[in-house]
Amino acid sequence: MYRTDRLCVVVSGTWWCNSGDDFDPGSAVPVPAGGFVRRVAGTPHYDGVLADASQPAVIAISGLGPVDQTWIDPTQSWWRRT
Repeated sequence: MYRTDRLCVVVSGTWWCNSGDDFDPGSAVPVPAGGFVRRVAGTPHYDGVLADASQPAVIAISGLGPVDQTWIDPTQSWWRRT
C-alpha cells in the first residue's frame, strides 16, 4: 500500500494487476500496452508479469512522495514467483 495515489501507464508488454488483502494471482487482470491503472492510496495491491511472457512489461509510474510502503504480510517475501 502507498500513502498517496500512483498513476501507472503500461508502455509495453502486459502487466497483470489486482487489488485486495488476499494474494490471488489467478484473479489478476491483464493490462496491455497503452493501458492505465490508478493505484488508490491505502489500497493493498499486487502485480507482475507472467513467467512465460514473451516480453517484459515496462510501466511508467507517477505519484507524490513519500511512498511509505506497507506490506500486508511482512512474513512473506515482497517478490514471489507463481
